[in-house]
Amino acid sequence: MAGIEIREDCGDIDGLVEFICRIWIAEYAGRMWFSVPDEHTIRRWSQGGGCFAAYHGTKIVGTAFAVPYSVRVGPSVLSIPFITGFTVDPDHPRVAVQLVERAHRRHAERKIPFSIGGFAGDRRSASYRFWTEYAKIFPQKYRYLFRTSHWFKILAPGPFGRAGITAWQRLGSGTLGRLLSLTPHGHDPNVRPCRAGDLERCSQLLDKASADFDWAVRLSAKRLADELDDPESGILVLERDGDIRAMVRYRCVTAYGRQAVRGAAIELWADDGLTGGQRARLLGHVCNHLRDHGAHVVQALRCAMMPTSAFVANMFLPTAHMYLAALVTRPELAPTPPKNWSLVLT
Repeated sequence: MAGIEIREDCGDIDGLVEFICRIWIAEYAGRMWFSVPDEHTIRRWSQGGGCFAAYHGTKIVGTAFAVPYSVRVGPSVLSIPFITGFTVDPDHPRVAVQLVERAHRRHAERKIPFSIGGFAGDRRSASYRFWTEYAKIFPQKYRYLFRTSHWFKILAPGPFGRAGITAWQRLGSGTLGRLLSLTPHGHDPNVRPCRAGDLERCSQLLDKASADFDWAVRLSAKRLADELDDPESGILVLERDGDIRAMVRYRCVTAYGRQAVRGAAIELWADDGLTGGQRARLLGHVCNHLRDHGAHVVQALRCAMMPTSAFVANMFLPTAHMYLAALVTRPELAPTPPKNWSLVLT
């Protein structure tokens, strides 16, 4: 592929942000909901050396990021990169395979058994077409794991309605949107922002809550502390009688339908045996907190760590499905799809 250079370098943060946003908005705006990264997100993704950028001369024509996470797979704890930010200039479509092959080779050199990535289930999307075709051509390298979706809630009916894609979404600024934006509970006086001294307890809660999952992301107190420095991220804790009973981590994002809205993603949830009502109250507080801080919509990955009854009680709706798959360094290292799991994909 003459003229294309793959660099493992994320020095041009502004250029990467501009490229990803421009390509995704041109490809998907008005067709499906998605989120686009900002400067802080790109810097976070690039930590640990997991950045691959394709250049045609001085022009960026492709990107992929391999964000390292510690994941318990059965009894073993592995370092598993999560592939995200995979973007290709439509004028250079063959760059896509070159980016995947570079990431595959890098992981094989580092003896990483597999990485995980997700793509939209919309058959019309470029990501769906590429990954399904790649899986047919390279079945020994790319294995489907499972299908999932997100929980999604309207927080600000007006902005959501203006950004809505489908007919019912465009009605979101009216009575339907106002109804779906409600929560059964207001602010909980026992919920507060996380402090540095809470992080060890938060890490313990995460490990305990996910102990029975087949796969579970593991986050140390240090990893949680590093992310507290991110101005787009926050952790809320539920404290009773001096004990941290639950934690919820969220991240602010730019979500896009027909136009941009201020979004938030609930990434982590762990509690120490709360009742269904207590979980619903906690999630209601999180929604109101996010709305007070300017979020128009909020979503959460539908996985074992997210309490279904609390999301239903707070009038979250399931979104269109997506697929998770593994890029495997050797066929014999292909993972068995988990029955229950907790992962972070943002």
